[in-house]
Amino acid sequence: MTRIAILSDSASNVRENREVGIFIVPLYVNFQDGSKKDLEEISPQELYDRIETEEPKTSAPGVEDFLTKIQQIQEAGYGKILAIAVSQSLSGTYNSMRLALDSQDMDYRLIDSKTITMGQGLLLTYGHQLIQEGLILDEIAEKLEEKKRNVKIFAGVGDLKYLVRGGRLSRVKGLIGGSLRLNPILTLAEDGSIENYKSVMGKKRTLNFIVDKVRMDLAGGEPYYLALAYAGDRDKLGEVKDKLGDLVDGADQYLEGPVTAVLGTHSGPDAYVVAYLRL
Repeated sequence: MTRIAILSDSASNVRENREVGIFIVPLYVNFQDGSKKDLEEISPQELYDRIETEEPKTSAPGVEDFLTKIQQIQEAGYGKILAIAVSQSLSGTYNSMRLALDSQDMDYRLIDSKTITMGQGLLLTYGHQLIQEGLILDEIAEKLEEKKRNVKIFAGVGDLKYLVRGGRLSRVKGLIGGSLRLNPILTLAEDGSIENYKSVMGKKRTLNFIVDKVRMDLAGGEPYYLALAYAGDRDKLGEVKDKLGDLVDGADQYLEGPVTAVLGTHSGPDAYVVAYLRL
């Protein structure tokens, strides 16, 4: 039976694991003195150490980056590719991935995840589970296209200046006027763009609102995957996890960890993410 590899990018917040068929192409964090590959050449801590003085930018991988990774997939004995890209509303990564895949003689299916960070990571995790269950590539792609509508992300962001600096704020729907003085709760719109779900006064109220929203969304008893991520403050992860402890225990799959340097460039150090996928 032809083996299926997963090809994705570092915006998924998932690390490469060739032993299980997961191949990750890094995005780039760009400083004045050069660029560094996300997950491979720069840690989140290094980013936060430099973010205030150097104001880094980010960029998508090029076609050549994906061609190199596709060659590695072929050399590892895989004959088909399930490709899952960060939302093309947020990055040129999808287009680079598509051009690289189109130039190769391999059967593939490319999914625009319409999401980012842990939401994309959960979709990747679901795709890997379907591969393990023995589904064929078309079946997997069809299920992912269906289930990506069930991925939700809520992010608490302490300071919007990093989104402004990275050019993402102009794309955030609903952030107007006095809301900039509040704590925005960001989410992803249906088209995969960032939008403001709600603005709340105070960090504690922001966290409680996100927790209550996730609890309400998952109250139906359906199976789900859950993920939590933090930027520069690991204690924030513990705080969120304590409030969602029973949902963490009840998840079919649970992921946690720091957001990558590329994601931290736009979120800043005072941010956290709660994401889920309803199955």
